[in-house]
Amino acid sequence: MFATFPWWDVSFLVAFFFSVGSAVFIVCGFFYWLPLAAPSTDFPHESATAGGLTSFIGGTLFEIGAVFLVIEATNENQTGCFGWELEHVVSEHEKSGKTSVRYKPEKNACGHHHCGNRGFLRGALGSKGSQRRWEWWPTWHELRTHYLREIGFLGSFAEFVGATVFYINTILALPGVYSSLSQGVLWGLYWLTYLVGGGLFIVSSALYMIETQPNWYTPAPHVLGWWVGVWNMIGSIGWTLAAALGYCDLSGCQYQSNLTLIWASIAFLIGSLTLWFEALDKYPVEKEGHKPPSLQVTSSPKSGKLRAYDLNNDDTRSM
Repeated sequence: MFATFPWWDVSFLVAFFFSVGSAVFIVCGFFYWLPLAAPSTDFPHESATAGGLTSFIGGTLFEIGAVFLVIEATNENQTGCFGWELEHVVSEHEKSGKTSVRYKPEKNACGHHHCGNRGFLRGALGSKGSQRRWEWWPTWHELRTHYLREIGFLGSFAEFVGATVFYINTILALPGVYSSLSQGVLWGLYWLTYLVGGGLFIVSSALYMIETQPNWYTPAPHVLGWWVGVWNMIGSIGWTLAAALGYCDLSGCQYQSNLTLIWASIAFLIGSLTLWFEALDKYPVEKEGHKPPSLQVTSSPKSGKLRAYDLNNDDTRSM
C-alpha cells in the first residue's frame, strides 16, 4: 500500500492529503492536550506556537484534499471502463496438463484516472463513447441537471465547504493571531468556524455512507467505502464536540476539547487510510449493466487449442 505513489491519480491525492492532514492534527492535539494532562512535559510556547502551526498545516492539507475531492467528483460520470482480456494460466502442475483460464482488466480500453497508464496530470481523459474530457469544474448546465442531483458530488461539495470554513479556524490559530483575539471574536469566529466545519463534515460523511447503501436506512458493512464514511463520521462528530466544548468555561472543558481533537483525528486517519487503500485497489472495474464473465472452457479435438465461452454474452475467444 505504501510502496507505490501514483501522484497522477486524483483519488490517491485525495486520500494522501487527508491522511497526512489527519496525522498532523493528531500531533496538534497532543501539543494542546499534554500541557494540561502532564504539565511536566510542557515546553515554552508549546500550545501557542507548536499547536497553532500544526493546526494551520493540517488545515491547509485538508483544504487541498477537499479541492481534489471536488475535482474528482466532477469527473465521476465519465463512462467506459476496463475491457476484459482472457489470460491463459498454466498451473504449477504443468506436467499433469492442468490449465486454467481467467479474465483480467485490459487497461488499454480505459480512459479513467484510475488506469495506471494515464491520469489527469498526464493527458486527456474521457470515454470513447461520450468523448468527454477531463474538466476542472463542470458547466452550469451539468451542475444544474446532474451534479446537484448526485449524492456523491453533494458529499464532496459539503466536505469542501466544511474544510474551507474550518480553514478560517486554523488561520486564526496561528501564533500571534490567536493571542490577539478578543473573547467576542473567539466565540463568534474562531469556535464558530470550528463548529460549522465539523457539522458540514458530518453531513458529508452521512452522504458518503448513504451513497454506498442499498437504501438510506440499511448499513453496508461489506462495502469498503461505507467504512470510510463511518470513520469520517466518528471524526466529524468528535471535531464538532471539541468545538462545542470551546464555549464552555468550566475547568475540564478545555481538557476534554483537546482530548476529543486527538481521538477524532485518529478516526479521520483511519478513514483516510481506508480511502488510500481503496484508491489503490480499483481492479477489476465493471461497466454498469455488464455482468461478470461466466466461463466455459472447451478443447478442440483437432488443434488442441482451448476455447473460452462467456455464457453471459456468447463471447468466444481462443487461447
